[in-house]
Amino acid sequence: MNFTFLGLAIAPLLLPIVFQFDKRTFTGGNFKATFSASLLSCIVFSAIILAKHSLNFIAYGAKEDTFIGIPIAQYILNFTFSFAAVSLYQYLNIKFPKNDLQRYSLAVSNLLLGLCIAFLFFAYSKWYTVSTFATLLILLLFIEYVGKLRFMYKAYRAFVLMLIPFHLIYGVLFWKGTIAIDKNHLAGLYIAKIPVESHFVALAMMLLSIYMFEFFKSERKA
Repeated sequence: MNFTFLGLAIAPLLLPIVFQFDKRTFTGGNFKATFSASLLSCIVFSAIILAKHSLNFIAYGAKEDTFIGIPIAQYILNFTFSFAAVSLYQYLNIKFPKNDLQRYSLAVSNLLLGLCIAFLFFAYSKWYTVSTFATLLILLLFIEYVGKLRFMYKAYRAFVLMLIPFHLIYGVLFWKGTIAIDKNHLAGLYIAKIPVESHFVALAMMLLSIYMFEFFKSERKA
């Protein structure tokens, strides 16, 4: 087993451990909602990664212990990243409860929708790119125009901060060649050796996790 990958996969749990010092973070059933939302997001995006791997879009290092062809550490990372993201989202909501900028979140979402459409149009032959932005497009449309829960400003705020651990973790994984994506299926844009598509996969994973967290909270209050 590649213990570097495993260590990086476990690392996001440091955030919720730190946030646990503020006893308000996981009160009132929030831990159960966080765990359930993160697990659901992990299952969905692990299935997406499995599909991409079966189509040879993604390859992993030879020393990985796998389950159905995907490194076990990747499944763990999908869960821990989602769990850390929802934990950070809650912590920021407690520390900075004002929601004044929520009215601008729809404009940001619409910009992202336009970006998704642009990538789908101009990179239509790059299947990894297409699958990434199609997933994000569907999520954004559902959350903003179908769903009734409103949280996107706070979700975007958490995402900006989650880019720090995202770059630390995936920067190492891509730099070491632990994860490799077929360049023939990428748009060819990189940030610190990380394909730009991976950033939007992380955003989609976070949005699904946070939406489900808010959904479970709303069901508990109903």
